Amino acid sequence: ISTLRRQGRTLHSTVPETAEKEAHSLFVQECIQTYKSDWHVVSYKYEEYSGDFRQLPNKVLRPEKLAPHVFEVDEDADKDEDTASLGSQKGGVSKHGWLYKGNMNSAISVTMRSFKRRYFHLAQLGDGSYNLNFYKDENTSKEPKGTIFLDSCMGVVQNSKVRRFAFELKMQDKSTFLLAADSEAEMEEWMNTLNKILHSSFEQAMQEKRNGDLNDDEEQGKTNLSSGSFQDTFQTARDNESKMRSEARLKLFTLDPDTQKLDFTGIEPDVRPFEEKFGKRVLVSCHNLSFNLQGCVAENEEGPMTNVEPFYLVLSLFDVQNTRKISADFHVDLNHPVVRQMTSGYGTTSNIQIIGDGSLEHPEQAHLYPTQGVFSVTCPHPEVFLVARIEKVLQGGITHCTEPYMKSSDSTKVTQKVLKNARTACSRLGQFRMPFAWAARPVFKDASGTLDKNARFSALYRQDSSKLSDEDMFKLLTDFRKPEKMAKLPVLLGNIDVTIDNMAPDGTNCITSSYIPVRNFEQNKQGATLLEVEEFVPCIAKCAQPFTVYKNHLYVYPKHLKYDGQKSFAKARNIAVCIEFKDSDEDEAQPLKCIYGRPGGPLFTKHAYAAVLHHQQNPEFYNEIKIELPTQLHEKHHLLFSFYHVSCDNNSKKKDMVETPVGSAWLPLLRDGGRVIINEQQLPVAVNLPAGYLNAQDNKQSGLEIKWADGGKPLFTVSTHLVSTVYTQDQHLHNFFHHCQSMEMSERASEGELIKYLKSLHAMEGHVMVNFLPTILNQLFSVLTRTTHEDVAVNVTRVIVHIVAQCHEEGLEHYLRSYVKFVFKTEPYTSSTTRTIHEELAKAMTAILKPSTDFLTSNKLLKYSWYFFEALVKSMAQYLIESCKVRLSRNQRFSASFHHTVETLVNM
Repeated sequence: ISTLRRQGRTLHSTVPETAEKEAHSLFVQECIQTYKSDWHVVSYKYEEYSGDFRQLPNKVLRPEKLAPHVFEVDEDADKDEDTASLGSQKGGVSKHGWLYKGNMNSAISVTMRSFKRRYFHLAQLGDGSYNLNFYKDENTSKEPKGTIFLDSCMGVVQNSKVRRFAFELKMQDKSTFLLAADSEAEMEEWMNTLNKILHSSFEQAMQEKRNGDLNDDEEQGKTNLSSGSFQDTFQTARDNESKMRSEARLKLFTLDPDTQKLDFTGIEPDVRPFEEKFGKRVLVSCHNLSFNLQGCVAENEEGPMTNVEPFYLVLSLFDVQNTRKISADFHVDLNHPVVRQMTSGYGTTSNIQIIGDGSLEHPEQAHLYPTQGVFSVTCPHPEVFLVARIEKVLQGGITHCTEPYMKSSDSTKVTQKVLKNARTACSRLGQFRMPFAWAARPVFKDASGTLDKNARFSALYRQDSSKLSDEDMFKLLTDFRKPEKMAKLPVLLGNIDVTIDNMAPDGTNCITSSYIPVRNFEQNKQGATLLEVEEFVPCIAKCAQPFTVYKNHLYVYPKHLKYDGQKSFAKARNIAVCIEFKDSDEDEAQPLKCIYGRPGGPLFTKHAYAAVLHHQQNPEFYNEIKIELPTQLHEKHHLLFSFYHVSCDNNSKKKDMVETPVGSAWLPLLRDGGRVIINEQQLPVAVNLPAGYLNAQDNKQSGLEIKWADGGKPLFTVSTHLVSTVYTQDQHLHNFFHHCQSMEMSERASEGELIKYLKSLHAMEGHVMVNFLPTILNQLFSVLTRTTHEDVAVNVTRVIVHIVAQCHEEGLEHYLRSYVKFVFKTEPYTSSTTRTIHEELAKAMTAILKPSTDFLTSNKLLKYSWYFFEALVKSMAQYLIESCKVRLSRNQRFSASFHHTVETLVNM
């Protein structure tokens, strides 16, 4: 058994250091354990002999199919040997031409007249040797008149005594062949060619002899010198025979025509540990946002020409086809440092601790003002849009504020007026934002994820105060490719320069959506940091993957406040909503510092504001607030929404307050015994906020003096979205773990109840099952060994059968293989261990396979039995090694009852 270190993508573990201490709920504890534990792998001695016959261990390279044998008699006689001869194919030597052949009859001396003109053709045979064939004419497809076998030729020498341009081929049997060419050049060419062939044959022969001697020397070293050469020969023969047998074994199987037809595609794929996977990754780089209205912001008017007020960019992906926002917001601040100074009193700091092990010293550092975001899209298609929303500091009505930006007059007067108003607004209302404009562009050309790099951002459209919500944005994007519809929208004069590109797999300087640096992150490297933006993956099983990292984010979306009917606050118009996350409803309770801040500010803040709509009693909101949730949530954790009337009127006579409280609402996070709420909620708004206000929601007569706005009607709409790998939304899964925990803590929680919760796990949502796959299977196997009831064990196994079948149906069985090989581990063996997974699982499998039981489940169990046998075998191996019984003889390793159970199971 070996333990492999879990290798994550990030520089340090994603699980917070305090998480294990804080976690009380069993599900959270088990999830954390899953993300922290190493891989447990059992290496089997004869593993390479299991599986498909084509995977048998073999040291030589194996052909897929046998090489077909080609015999000379089958070859096409009409083939032009000049081009298709083996010599030319294999890069060997090939030559042909007319020569004079001397008649070497010993009875008469060779004279000029005894030479006959013949057509010679040099051909290489299959074994690499050469023949020199001669014919009466150039038709070499006929039978040759004769052949000179060059593998028995000793040398080629010139012989000009008999005839000019003549040369001799001396053979091993002392005979010679006399040939003559028409010119000296031709003679030399033939001699060179033939000598080259003889030289290469000689080299080959010497090499083989050397190899033979080397093998003989090795054998000599191994065997005793006095044992004589007979033993050497015998040993070599045996080695050769064994080598031939191992090479021929595969070929023997391949001869069977039926095996040729078998489909081996699904056999034993390469099994890898669980790892974080992403969809199509897109790098979004923000370069510039400039409006035609430019001016110098510096007091002495000696600075650069810039926008005359700060603008803030919020980028996110919208899937119009499925009407879903598919990414979190990416906040970008492209303002010039001089322009940023205009809001210097609000939230920008000069020294921030941003990442677990490195603090940043200067506000200008790239981490504080990220301009590059990495988006991931699991299901790309042409209807995915990148939407940029532009905000500015709260000043007044959108129409009034955008007016100067819609005219092309380049008057300094207009610029100065806008700049003066902006300075006043920034110094007074710097922390409040207002919607200003929006733009969009398509991201993909097709469904395979090809980026549409040529697409540009649309014009900058003025934000309509009555069309702020995501639903309105989808309607606008539906008309995006209809120029006649888009032409009606009011346009601001300006330009947004944002490019998209493919993200390199090994991109450097990346930080995750939880601000943890990825492995090749360089703290002091010059250049922008890439911030990964959270993807909201569709809730379907085929897009899901088992979680491998700790993540616990809550996204909050204030939607709408209906305040036109309330009489409690006379002047509630420019309404800001402030979001806080608290763990107590006492008077002095402070909000937790866990809301992700804006660019340039600290990483975490205590509160966040949504954009403010001027002069609206029923404002809509579109902002997204991202919260890092505590590891362990309890009943007192809640979101507190405080509403303020913001005074935009800059009248020096009336020194009124900037913000006046106009009510509060709250949303407890947990319900149903500890599940996080994540759907749209309508909340009443309270005029006052006494201590202990959380108790007032359920029972309005709880003794608390709470005055409700508009008679306690639900006036405020808010929705939340949970992206967590330690909390589940699934009621059935939550109930199962909750019951397991109460069984551990008290005897009263009965096993009969447990069966009810096990049965309800069949209704668990597919994507939840895949997301928490290792944690769920670990818990089921744990229950299997702890239960005393056979009914519970059988029901646990049924749930496992259901999970295994679901994974196969969704084409995700590779996750099951990864689980068995790397995660699955039996409880550590102790002398008091009475139940083991292999014994309990084998019994339960036998019970399920009995003819009288559920036909569907037993069918699934048989169909996917590989998984259960893999788990049995690994459990048996771990048990033998941990209990040291591996040293005993085979029949003593396992109990007789287990032998009997296995026998029954196999024979069923």
